[in-house]
This record gives sequence, structure tokens and C-alpha cells, in this order.
Amino acid sequence: MKKRVISAIVALAIFIPLIILGGMWFRVAVSALAVLGMREFLNLSGKEKRPTYVDLIFYALVILLTFMEENRTLYYFLTFLIPMLTVIYCNDNKKYNADDAFKLIGMAILIGTVFHECVYIREQGIMKFIYLLLITTLTDTYAHLGGTLIGKHKLAPKISPNKTWEGSIIGGVFGTLCAATFYYIFVDGNVNVLGLLIVTLFLSSLGQLGDLFFSAVKRNHNVKDFSNIMPGHGGVLDRLDSIIFVIIGYILLSGII
Repeated sequence: MKKRVISAIVALAIFIPLIILGGMWFRVAVSALAVLGMREFLNLSGKEKRPTYVDLIFYALVILLTFMEENRTLYYFLTFLIPMLTVIYCNDNKKYNADDAFKLIGMAILIGTVFHECVYIREQGIMKFIYLLLITTLTDTYAHLGGTLIGKHKLAPKISPNKTWEGSIIGGVFGTLCAATFYYIFVDGNVNVLGLLIVTLFLSSLGQLGDLFFSAVKRNHNVKDFSNIMPGHGGVLDRLDSIIFVIIGYILLSGII
């Protein structure tokens, strides 16, 4: 527990100022997180003999997708093309093949797109960015409290044995109400309240699904955490699994609120 608390304090001390500052500093920090997230997924694949240059290519592609504003169609095209051509260059199916490429391309696009949108949303306004963070943080907090106090029915026992339906519902309700209240007060007091509540509830639910999805990935690879970059908390993908899905949902539904 002590490690967990210290890690959380250090992480907050680093990232809260960067979130407040925004701009280039925030963009660089987000790009670094994107690379770390991609590294965790590359390490998860278990391809110990994969050529180092393959990993470096994916790091570069993730940085481009995260950091760059213009010519994004070109970057997406390169993210498809280069890893596939690398399969031919490698010419060794045991080290790196088309199946590996498709899997890693998908993850690179997911990470690059989501982290780029984090930067874009922060540039729209810090309060909107905080609103999205509150959805995941409050949902997780209340879900844990609810599950601990009254949780009886397992939500997905084969994926995450500690999660319960009771905790999920309590987390969704309180996470939605608190985050929506924040949005109404600090972002837009003229928003359609019903639409705001529906969108926030959807994002809260999506965040919980994101948590389960990444838990399923870990279960499939028989690992507890993606990495140990934050002692007691795991890796980048462990900490940001919910917000990744929330950002995707927000991109799709941002026009409603």
C-alpha cells in the first residue's frame, strides 16, 4: 500500500502541472506515455527474437500519430504500409510475420489516435479534459467502494474476479452524476442536461468496459500488469485503460453535448 500511495503522489506531482500548462509540454508528455504504452504491448506479445528495428518503427509511428497535427491521413497510411513491408524485409515468420504486423498496427493506431485526441481535447479547454478524467476516476472509486460494501454478484469472474454488478452500477450512477455536475458548472451551463447525463453515463459504462477489455488482454497473456513502471499500480495501459475507451466514446459523441 505504501508503494502504491507514493507512486500515485509522484505521478500526480508530475502530471498535474503538465495538464495545467498544456501546450508543447503536455504534448511531449502525452507522446512519451503513448510510446510507453506501445512498449508495454510490444513486450506483451512475447516475441523475444523480434528484430529491434521493428519495435523502433512502431515507436516512431506512434509518436507521429500522437504528436503531429497535419497530414494525419499520410501518417495512418504509413502506419499500415511500413509494418507490412517490414514483414517482407524481415523474411522470417518466426521472428515477425503478417499476423504480428496486423496486431501491432491495430494497437499503434488505437494508442496514437487516442493520445492525440487527449492533446486535442486539452487544447479545447482544461475543464473539458478534467471532466473526462473525472468520469473514469469517480466511476472506478465508487465502483470499488460499492463492490466492497455490498457487492455480491460477479460482473465478469473469468476476467476480473473482484468486480461486481453492484459496484459497477454504483460507480456508473455516482460517476455520472458527479462528472456531469462538474461539466454543467465549469464547462457549459447551457448544455442540455438530459443529453449530458446520457452521454456521461455512456462514457462511464464505456470506461468500465475498457477496464475489462484490457484485463482480458492481460488474462490472455497470463500477466498481472502490463509493466511495473508505477510500483503498486502497474503500467501505462493499466492506469489508462478506462480513459482510452472514454476518449474513443467522447470522439464519437462529442457533438451531442
